Amino acid sequence: MRTLIFSTAVALVLVAPFSASYASARTGSTPHIDGSVQFPQNKSRIVRHTIRLHIPQGSSPLSQLIIAVPEGLVVSNNITLKEKSEREINANFSIIGNKVIVNFPQPVTPESKLELDLNNVRRRGTSNAWLYQISAKFVGTDREMPIGIARLRVY
Repeated sequence: MRTLIFSTAVALVLVAPFSASYASARTGSTPHIDGSVQFPQNKSRIVRHTIRLHIPQGSSPLSQLIIAVPEGLVVSNNITLKEKSEREINANFSIIGNKVIVNFPQPVTPESKLELDLNNVRRRGTSNAWLYQISAKFVGTDREMPIGIARLRVY
């Protein structure tokens, strides 16, 4: 019996770090994070962080994204935003303190899949996981709504 319990515990410890997604993804009619990745996937000092977002059908159009940058990272103004079709989206980026603000001159419509590339991110701290808190504002409202946390794991 002890062997069975020990084997099960070891198996869970080995499988737990390999989840299918390293972001908090939701379904339904609210925008959510589809995934995130760092390149290169090592402890380089300058990296690119990519965050994929989905604005599902039934959601209100997006007017702004707010990305809270974790302590220990410095984001440059070298940011690109593309649709799934690889077409760049016209957006205005600004960095205020530890936040990246993405303003959309034209609202992002539902059924959009976005890929946000934070290029030339400089790492000052040491961590195996960086957590970006992401919020959004919608057309017709000034209220900031949290949509998820993008977690980037480094090995």
